[in-house]
Amino acid sequence: GAQQTLIRDLLDRGEPAKSDLTPREEEIVKLVAEANTTREIDEMLHLSEKTVENHRANAMRKLGMRDRVELVRYAIRQGLIDP
Repeated sequence: GAQQTLIRDLLDRGEPAKSDLTPREEEIVKLVAEANTTREIDEMLHLSEKTVENHRANAMRKLGMRDRVELVRYAIRQGLIDP
């Protein structure tokens, strides 16, 4: 029905290539998609929270994404994380 069509449309929507991201942005996207907090990421990568937030925001802007849910879906489709 309509719900399946909507889901199919969302899944079939083209995604920007991950090559648009810097290696650091891709790493941040992966860690965000794995449900790590900004603080956890900054401790893992030895970065400031602001730097982590900037990388995440830049990645989301480049990918045209509005929230973490879209970021997780992107990470799964690009093979950055397992579903």
